[in-house]
Amino acid sequence: MEAEEGDIRDFFSGLQVLAGESGLVTDFGWQRHVLLPADEHSKGMTATHIAQFSCADVPTLRKFSESAPVHEFISNWRGKIEYDAAYANHEVLLSDGQNGDAMFHTEHTVTVNANADLVYEVLADVVGYAKLFPPTEAVTMLEETEAYQIARLVVNVSGQVQSWVSRRDLDRPNRTIAYRQLENAPMIQHMSGEWRALPLGENRTQLVITHDFAARPTDQVPSQEEATRLMQAAVENNSHADLAAVRDESEKRAQRVGSPA
Repeated sequence: MEAEEGDIRDFFSGLQVLAGESGLVTDFGWQRHVLLPADEHSKGMTATHIAQFSCADVPTLRKFSESAPVHEFISNWRGKIEYDAAYANHEVLLSDGQNGDAMFHTEHTVTVNANADLVYEVLADVVGYAKLFPPTEAVTMLEETEAYQIARLVVNVSGQVQSWVSRRDLDRPNRTIAYRQLENAPMIQHMSGEWRALPLGENRTQLVITHDFAARPTDQVPSQEEATRLMQAAVENNSHADLAAVRDESEKRAQRVGSPA
């Protein structure tokens, strides 16, 4: 799909609303495709974005895909962006999907008294997270371009030092950073989301962080329910702390920029 990130986000957001309103789709999710080195040699066969619909059965899926609102939605977007699509219909493939490890979505926000470009610069400095977020002990950049970063983070999580590798896709024009863990921490089945710095004015920004996550049991936490509860609590606490840290750092930098020499 070759289009602006804002258009792509609007496309999938509209599709998600359509799926929810249909009453036929039980779950829907989408994200940027995670590129691997081998994908560089097969660009013609590699997607840029992935979406997943969950329906009760094949007849329900067919009813949704053949419905008039879906055809109208696709037709309207075909006139706005050019894209190729491929699909595969299948049952749940992994046993974990049948063991209650539900996917959760959260969204937290705070207002920052600083320019959105300045806030974005704070977000984009992932190596600086070791100073910005106290639980982060170290950040090692593994790969970096203008479009993405792959970094290993070492973080103190509730007294336990854990490590994971994250990919961060940078969208400077829209001031967003989409992230996804490529190598997960022990209790994380899936973790992805997005940072957004949305301008409210010349020197005010709406800072948003989203999380899409699923927990998994470990030797220390063998219960799926307990792992999920701990993950939800960690995401809730960390979201507020991370937003506050980015806000405070951004406002400090804004004051320094505005101070006379």
